[in-house]
Amino acid sequence: MSFFTALFPPRHVVEELDAVLDRSLDIGWTRPGKWHITLCFHGDTPDEERFRALEGWPAPELRVKNFGHFRGTILWAGIDGDLIGLARAAGADDNWKAHLTLAYGYRGQPMPGFESSPWTPTEAVLVSSADGVYTPVSRVGLRTSARR
Repeated sequence: MSFFTALFPPRHVVEELDAVLDRSLDIGWTRPGKWHITLCFHGDTPDEERFRALEGWPAPELRVKNFGHFRGTILWAGIDGDLIGLARAAGADDNWKAHLTLAYGYRGQPMPGFESSPWTPTEAVLVSSADGVYTPVSRVGLRTSARR
């Protein structure tokens, strides 16, 4: 089992993104319900004190925007918005890049231009991952314009 801190996009953003993906492509698509922005990997033991310190952290407005890949085989959707402060507070290192992993086995197939409607995360989630199953362990509220 391993742990990570994540932001999950709202349902309407997931639906917008899912609607533009060509599911007929022969690649290993991830399930939309698992799409998330990893802020920090914790390994086998979560840093719960650091996670709890995210309570009330300012949440930026975000958009899912366009596509890219890691090592030519992992397809991701980019995130537009200033998440670096929140990611650093969560424990992200210098190699961190905000994204949603969409598929494995990507081979350079063309992807459409895309920009989701804006959204502001309301919570960060501490997640355990075991055998591909994600289980929320804890949640902390983020500060949004509605919660200032």
